Amino acid sequence: MPVQTSYDNDMQIAMPGMRSDSTHQITDGCNAAQGAIKPGYVVARVSNANDKRVVKQVSAAGDAANLMGICRFSHYGCVKGQYEAGDAVNVMTWGRIWAVTTLTAAPTMGTLVNVLTSGSDAGKVAVTGGSPALGWVLTGKFTTFTDHTGTAVNLAEVQIRNQTAEPVAP
Repeated sequence: MPVQTSYDNDMQIAMPGMRSDSTHQITDGCNAAQGAIKPGYVVARVSNANDKRVVKQVSAAGDAANLMGICRFSHYGCVKGQYEAGDAVNVMTWGRIWAVTTLTAAPTMGTLVNVLTSGSDAGKVAVTGGSPALGWVLTGKFTTFTDHTGTAVNLAEVQIRNQTAEPVAP
């Protein structure tokens, strides 16, 4: 039996749905997936059932009115690369997290987040297109994660501070 004699010297900076720092954060763990949800994608509320919230990965324009947060990665609950229908899903609703994005380079710090709500990029964060996520901003941090298939996934750090109304201009 072969023995591993070395380890990769270049550990990846982040992965989709990973908490990005140790500041104050709120993660809601009382959620059940309505269907497949990938870590690092934006999640919307669907309903409440048996004191548990039912959530889904954003996939339609109507989901923008019910944005909840970004799906966190869990080593024990996400063994197939995504959560399946009925799985318990952790959703960060306050804090900093690595989100899947359409960006190809680091954004300007403080740029407001838009959530793409249709097409193959639905559920990803961007700076244009889609629907605004009130109170969410890009921190300026960006990296690329290489998944188990060798595919590069672009990640941007998002600071979530949910708001119910657009701030009034000074």
